Amino acid sequence: MRRPLTILLLLAAAGARATAAAPASVVHLPLPGPSEESQPISMPTDPRDTLEVDLPWPLADWAGRGFTPDPERFAGDFVVEANRGAFHLFVTPVAADAHRVLHVVLAPPGQAERSVALEFVAAPPGLAWRKAVLEAPPAAAAPEALTLARRPPPERYRSASPASQRGMLTELRLAALDLHGDPAGLVSARTSLSFARFDAPPRSFGDFTLRTRFALRDATTGSLGLCVSVSNATRRRLLFDPQGWVVRAGEHVYPVSAVDFSHALDPGAQALAFLVVSPGPQGDGRRLLPGNDLEPSARVSDAQDPRPVTRAAMPEFEPR
Repeated sequence: MRRPLTILLLLAAAGARATAAAPASVVHLPLPGPSEESQPISMPTDPRDTLEVDLPWPLADWAGRGFTPDPERFAGDFVVEANRGAFHLFVTPVAADAHRVLHVVLAPPGQAERSVALEFVAAPPGLAWRKAVLEAPPAAAAPEALTLARRPPPERYRSASPASQRGMLTELRLAALDLHGDPAGLVSARTSLSFARFDAPPRSFGDFTLRTRFALRDATTGSLGLCVSVSNATRRRLLFDPQGWVVRAGEHVYPVSAVDFSHALDPGAQALAFLVVSPGPQGDGRRLLPGNDLEPSARVSDAQDPRPVTRAAMPEFEPR
């Protein structure tokens, strides 16, 4: 039968508060949340005693078949004494082996009313509860108040420096050693570096073309490195302005912090330029990624004849 099993489960749940000689007759029961309530809360009773039920919130209403507030006027298995707004109700069984379910409606402050089902069952002699205290579920932690800090949070990145820029140039040179193979394999062991290859055709700037071969990013500083093929499309020697390199990404233009390039390119020649873009003082450029649409550009400062003709003075051939 269900009733003996229910009583055994109740006694097991209350065992932590009971001694082996005398089970606890005053029991504290945590009230489950509305979504966790799967069955009525069982409470063992005895016709010789009244069970007091303490509620966590005021009582708004109650209903249940077999419960009567006035046994002289209305028959019932249990006598219930409950007043709206009270935090207690009292239940006394008046029939042998009485077993009924009482629905109590509670009114938590500032929340919607909630119904809780209480199942009163007959207990073996000496095992009935005298008092049951229903405890409210733990309140959800209040969200932390947010305040605006007077100073920016500490940087997660290591500041870029001439040493870190030289290190990035070294990594670019190493990756370029296997430019036609798998440059990513040379940097895979460095967890702070990420790699991306580019297959776009060269971009023409009139006298020269630029083609981005691959890009590296150092996650510790936020610096970005590019390997760019530079080709001279003229019959003159081109001299590139060391300060004229920039990298475009979308609508933004970023100056190049460090360049490894000879800055002189003979007619028809091709060479690799290694560029490093480091984050600015305000953190601009820190979100550049190797896979972004990166477009480097350069500026030519002069174009020279690779075979200049000079005039040498020869007095013996001068007219007399």
